[in-house]
Amino acid sequence: MPNGIFFNVNGRDIHEENVDPELTLAYYLRNKGKLLPPFLKLLIFLSIPVGLRGTKLGCEEGVCGSCTVVLGTWDDGENKAVYRAVNACLVPLFHVHRTFVITVEGVGSREKIHPIQDRMARGHALQCGFCSPGFVMSAYALLRNHPDPSIEQINAAIRANLCRCTGYRPILEALYSFSPESGGCCGGNKNGGGCCKDQKSSDDDEGYDDKLLSFNDFPKYDSTQEIIFPPSLRSFQTYVDSGDLVTLKGDRVELAIPKTLEQFKSARADRNVISSGLITRFVTSRNPAGFSQKWITTRYVKEFNEIKMSQDHIEIGAAVSIQTLADTLSANLSDSIAPEVTAFIQKFSSPQIANFATWSGAIVSASKSSISVSDVLLLLNVLNASLVVLSSDGDLERVSLDTFVLNKLYETGTIVSSQFLRKDTRRLFCLKLGETSEEDSTNFNFAALIGNKKQETRIFVGLGGQPKKLKELEKYVDCGDSYELEEMYKVSGLERNNNSAIALTRLMSFLKDGRKVEAKENVNYLQYFKPTTNDCVGRPIANYFNERAITGEAVYVNDIQTYNAVHLGFVLSTVPHAEIVHVDFTEALKLEGVIGYFGASDIPGSNIPGLQKSNIMFPDDTPIFADKKVESVGQVIGVIAANDVVLARRAAKLVKIKFNLLKPLTDFKEARETGSLHGRVQHYGKEEKELVESFGKAQKVLEGEVSMGGQEHYYLETQSSLVVPGEGDELVVHCSTQGTSFTQLMVAEVLKVPAHKVIVKTKRLGGAFGGKISNPAWIACMCAVVARKLNRPTYGFLSRADDLAITGKRHGVYAKYKVGIDSNGKVQGIHYQAWLNGGWSKDHTEPITMIMGTLVDDAYYMGAVRFDGYPVKTNSNSNTAFRGYGNPQAKMINEGVMRRIAREVNKDVEDIKKLNFAREGETRYLGDRILNDALLECWEYCTKWSDFEKRKREIHQFNRTSPMVKRGIAMSCVRHGLPLPGHQGHGIASLLINLDGSVQLSIGGTEMGQGLNQKMMQVCSQALNRPIETITIVDTSTDKITNAPETGGSHNSDTNGLAVLACCEKIMSKFKPILDKNEGDWEKSVREAYGAFVPLQCTEYGYVDRKKFGFGDFEPPYNTTGACAVEVEIDTLTGYNKVLRVDIVMDVGESLNPAIDIGQIEGAFMQGYGWVTCEKITFNHTTGFLDQNSAGKYKIPKASDVPKDFRIKLLGINKANGAQVYSSKGIGEPPLMMSCGAVHSAIMYCVDDWRKENGIEEFVDMISPLSAEKIQQLCSK
Repeated sequence: MPNGIFFNVNGRDIHEENVDPELTLAYYLRNKGKLLPPFLKLLIFLSIPVGLRGTKLGCEEGVCGSCTVVLGTWDDGENKAVYRAVNACLVPLFHVHRTFVITVEGVGSREKIHPIQDRMARGHALQCGFCSPGFVMSAYALLRNHPDPSIEQINAAIRANLCRCTGYRPILEALYSFSPESGGCCGGNKNGGGCCKDQKSSDDDEGYDDKLLSFNDFPKYDSTQEIIFPPSLRSFQTYVDSGDLVTLKGDRVELAIPKTLEQFKSARADRNVISSGLITRFVTSRNPAGFSQKWITTRYVKEFNEIKMSQDHIEIGAAVSIQTLADTLSANLSDSIAPEVTAFIQKFSSPQIANFATWSGAIVSASKSSISVSDVLLLLNVLNASLVVLSSDGDLERVSLDTFVLNKLYETGTIVSSQFLRKDTRRLFCLKLGETSEEDSTNFNFAALIGNKKQETRIFVGLGGQPKKLKELEKYVDCGDSYELEEMYKVSGLERNNNSAIALTRLMSFLKDGRKVEAKENVNYLQYFKPTTNDCVGRPIANYFNERAITGEAVYVNDIQTYNAVHLGFVLSTVPHAEIVHVDFTEALKLEGVIGYFGASDIPGSNIPGLQKSNIMFPDDTPIFADKKVESVGQVIGVIAANDVVLARRAAKLVKIKFNLLKPLTDFKEARETGSLHGRVQHYGKEEKELVESFGKAQKVLEGEVSMGGQEHYYLETQSSLVVPGEGDELVVHCSTQGTSFTQLMVAEVLKVPAHKVIVKTKRLGGAFGGKISNPAWIACMCAVVARKLNRPTYGFLSRADDLAITGKRHGVYAKYKVGIDSNGKVQGIHYQAWLNGGWSKDHTEPITMIMGTLVDDAYYMGAVRFDGYPVKTNSNSNTAFRGYGNPQAKMINEGVMRRIAREVNKDVEDIKKLNFAREGETRYLGDRILNDALLECWEYCTKWSDFEKRKREIHQFNRTSPMVKRGIAMSCVRHGLPLPGHQGHGIASLLINLDGSVQLSIGGTEMGQGLNQKMMQVCSQALNRPIETITIVDTSTDKITNAPETGGSHNSDTNGLAVLACCEKIMSKFKPILDKNEGDWEKSVREAYGAFVPLQCTEYGYVDRKKFGFGDFEPPYNTTGACAVEVEIDTLTGYNKVLRVDIVMDVGESLNPAIDIGQIEGAFMQGYGWVTCEKITFNHTTGFLDQNSAGKYKIPKASDVPKDFRIKLLGINKANGAQVYSSKGIGEPPLMMSCGAVHSAIMYCVDDWRKENGIEEFVDMISPLSAEKIQQLCSK
């Protein structure tokens, strides 16, 4: 009988003889394995790599969902297969014995695409594509178990899958199409709401399509066509299936696998007991030291996996998952309890973890902690579950949870099972609260089992560790018929705070009225755009690479496989400011497989390549490796090279650094006060003398302060580079970068070689948002140094924790304003002072300060304007470019200014904004004319289209009758001039026509999810009059396109598009006569042109000749404009917010691809929403560490945050002046600017209403983010 474990991956049987207990399923799938081909089954094992790179590594913490796979197991009792989505990054490989592992590659391929993949790909439900396989797998598990899912089930299935690009709407819409409830429309008539197409604004919608596509045209999902559960998993036997005890041995851990309780008893001594192994393996993997541990698992012990039913009780084994526990209880408890159990566990932070983690592991972990608040432990307590515990001497005893926790039985005993009373007819009430929502990781929970004549009430509150039993409150509830909040507080003994107030208020409501069934919210997703008669440009064509990404075929940097490569582990500073006295890497080098340590002394060229003359953007003093001193926690001191990435990271943590500590400036306020700056103070606009004069003429002068936090990019693909050394000092650098040429120059400078020796290639990025301009170059430089030294390919792939620690964020800003106004609220003059938190090195801080200052007037004319910008140096992350590049911060300051003016003159904020708008044809404060602008059209259209005034009156009425829940509505706008001036304002393209007639296009811009490649292929298709299927873009590479500006700034469709058009025009100037002669026969004409020496390839620049069109050197040829109306609701007790409806109207000219542009708008909206609500960046001022130093601690919006009513309209106004590509306009950043403004102002509408109602007149100036905690503070007396 073979040793080891046996499982199946995507229909292929696999056998592993000895599995390292620390090895995760994700690393196994991506890197190695032993496949058992059918013709060799049971005879011989053929060793070949699995290499299933569709399973992505986005966080390695079980938070982002990118690594989601499906595990299928056979349920003998039900005689069917059961499928569960799990995080492969957390699942130990030893757990998949007799399991059917399905990855995205096994679901479907481009040749035979699965309906989920097809609907997401053609439904524009992906942008960068990195997270997409995870969404597919979560949805796939749902459909395998529920072929006709409800909308609620779909929402629950994907709630722990994160996406940073799309804004989730297209993902939801694609998946909702599988539900019978979707009905192909919003369903408005079902609840008497009326059809969305019968709105009063329908006249305004004439000439527009209202959907990018209809899912009614897709084939119906047929569950019978799915891959069957492999019969081999039910018949093939390995040693694990025998009655003997099996032991697996890894480098550091030995795992015993017993099959019976008796075996478990005999082998348990001196071993750590694990159930799922999720937490133990995760914690152990973070320990870098060489050690020897012994584990024993309950995974394959029959008694730990049994679920037994009797007439009175349910007995559930300790190795059963949290989700199975919940499903079992929900199916077998009374109707007064079961639905609440379902709802409560459905709010568990991650369904993937609930599907794998065991309930016993959850309560043991919680019992050991005094701060961990466990939903599972609370639920078992309130249901009065008892535990069967195996004691250290081998006896089985039944104990209460209280006894188990208080007597610390988890230290010596092992939980075998739990028992629940089946015929309990009491009513269950559960509550959980997280940082951002009830579906977030639990901060506080509360549960009550309301008694009846036969049984007493049980009430527990989760405060950390064992939940506290509220005995006096139980008596109060059992004795009373009427309930008062003050009395409940008094008898409960709870501390008075928001959490306890929420718990008691909701309990009181439950006691009076029971659990109110929330009405299902109608979903109304509309995307309006003007259809085109063009063959290609202007059509909502799905991105050409969607099918590759959705099937796992798309290759990102960390997916590239090379021979004999090394991997880097990053040695980071653990102090914010210090001199480096000594670096000791001897312990690290002792680990087998570690190759060496590399730092500043190993660099042959410059350690500060950003100061080279070739870097014409701006000087950057960021060193590659810290040299003699560190200036921030997370600064890279050196790297460890090892044969695999796990080993490299372990070894890096063994490097010891001796520091001589220096005084740090981690407090932004302290840094401002001490005058710590990167370079000079930047001044723009009028002299102070003119400001004083304008203030003297104003009827009122108002002053205020603004504070806004930073923002993490949270691209799903972390910073990644692969450097492959070649001959003669040549290098090929595969890098996830927005700037291939910038990276090329940096690597060349570090290695002291000419740039022509370095080829940088970027096929695609898994998200960027500005965070992959500078940072990727530094990682590539580190890889290049090691690759040159070792002459081996070198990977630099950051873990999420290292990425958070090393890389910069959006700049946090503190600002002051002084504004003079007349009696109507018209601005006469304004003085801005802004301090930007730049972090420890210059990076992009100075140019962002410049952009913020030169565009600070936003959409307004404000008379005499002056801006003073202070680029502040602190000992924290070196902040960098982020979508909007200083513009969002300027927008937020002005939102605060407009709210302040409105309060002063007692007018609506929207009226003040409109009063101060700068108009087309006028000049901005630095003298540039406002050209090709539709701001007023967008504003007026959005006001009418959204029924803004009517809804505002309705909200006023709602708020008068709702003291705790408040609604608010606000409008904001954007004006963004494009293309950018200077050297950034050009693009480069290369066009090659092959002899078979196919066309290969190359551009200087990089594809990072914004659809740039797709748009350029459509431009090329239109210009050449060729089918788009005959055109491709392979990658962006410096051996084809060099000196290309970094991709960003929203204008790359302009600059690269102009270059593509120039190439097409040049090629066709000599080719078209031949084509005409051959009556349009393209292939024949190509061969003839080749024989006649007519060039079939060329490279051209694209830029706007400003002089030709009569523009000033820095005047934008056009403005992308828009307006949005946002309606929100806040719960003033919890601080939670919910976006109810969004109406966005934008002018992007004649869109090159409406689907891409609408996707950019939706994604930008959700990113802006996150910045001003749930996304926080804070530092420990003592240690210098980032508080949000893991994927789980930094909160980005989830699918559940998407507004149920989300309407987008592209106006399609054509004011083209000849300087645009097919009359289009850029789109990437502008929607974010107005969305963050509208969301923030709408929430402040709610806050202001509550404060006014409660007699608080003090004005609250602009402060961001408006987290739940901040809203609670603002809405408290």
